[in-house]
Amino acid sequence: MKLFILLFVTVFLFVNCEKFKIENPDDTTNTSNTEVKDNVRKVTFVRDCTGSYIRIDSNDYKICNYQDVKNFESGDVLKVSYDSIGACKNFNPEQLTCKMAHMFVHQVQIKKSELLYRPTKEITISNQKMKVVKDCSGTYIQYENADYHVCNKDLLAKYKDGDWILASFYTLTECSEKGDEMVCMLYHENKGWVKVFGIQ
Repeated sequence: MKLFILLFVTVFLFVNCEKFKIENPDDTTNTSNTEVKDNVRKVTFVRDCTGSYIRIDSNDYKICNYQDVKNFESGDVLKVSYDSIGACKNFNPEQLTCKMAHMFVHQVQIKKSELLYRPTKEITISNQKMKVVKDCSGTYIQYENADYHVCNKDLLAKYKDGDWILASFYTLTECSEKGDEMVCMLYHENKGWVKVFGIQ
C-alpha cells in the first residue's frame, strides 16, 4: 500500500510539474513586459553649417528631420521628445558647401519640440511675480508697473484678467504667433512683445 501511494504521488508531481514555471527575477531574457518610452529631455539647440543638433550634457546629437526645427535659433533651450536612429534618410543640402566638421554621438529623430526660453535675447526676467492683464487688444503680463504684450498667449488662456502668476519671460523684436486678432479700437500701452515660460 505504501509503495502504491509513493508511486501515485510521484506520477502526480511529474504530470503537473510542467504547469508551474518559476521565473528567475534576474533573468533578463524575458522582455515581454519591457516598455520602450520616448526620450524626453531639456536640451540646448545648436545649428551650424553642418546641420542641427541637440546638446545633452556636453554631447551633441544630430537631428535628421532638420526641417521640423528650422524656426529655432542656436542657443535656444528646448524640451524635446526624440528617438535614436541608425542613419538619416534625408540629406541637408546646406552641408554641401560646409567645410567644417562637427562631432556628434549619434543621430536622432525629433518627435515633439517646445521652446522653453531663448537666453540670447536682450532681456530675460526669471521667476518673478507678474499680473495677467487681458482686454480686446490682447494678453499682457504686468511686471514692475509695465505691461508686456504676450506672444504665446495660449499659455495664459486659463488665467483671468487680474490673476497673479509666478513666471519668466524674454523679449522679442517681433511676434510670429499673433494669429487672428479681433477688431479692437483700444490702444494698450506696452513695452513690446515677450514670450512667457516656467509659469507657476
